[in-house]
Amino acid sequence: MKIFKIVLNSFVLAVIDIIGIVFGFGVYHFFIRYNQLLMQIPIAFVFSIIIFTTWIVILKYKNVTRLLPGIKLEFILIFLFSMAWLPLLFILLHYISGGYMTSFGNIYINWLFQIPTNIFIILIAYLIVSGRPERK
Repeated sequence: MKIFKIVLNSFVLAVIDIIGIVFGFGVYHFFIRYNQLLMQIPIAFVFSIIIFTTWIVILKYKNVTRLLPGIKLEFILIFLFSMAWLPLLFILLHYISGGYMTSFGNIYINWLFQIPTNIFIILIAYLIVSGRPERK
């Protein structure tokens, strides 16, 4: 079960990252005269944080705790597995939408976005799951 929750949460995180990047690109498309990266990256960053945090909160408060990571190692593995999911998902998405394989440069750029974003997301998720110690 531990492996399943790591694989599931890392997959969800990678999908959210990709959707965030696409959403950021969509917002940029409406404001085309601005710099793409200055719009797309912050929007994707905030989008990814909000959606994955919502996912964790729903799991926690709907008592689906068997899918929540419990120890620090599980959070680290979710982070690492999400890095592995991204190329698989991105190459498939790129092939379906564009009809050809993507370059390693695109995957590398996605990883540059994903690393700081997912570190931040994993820290937030850890704080949500672990909760605050109660004061007496």
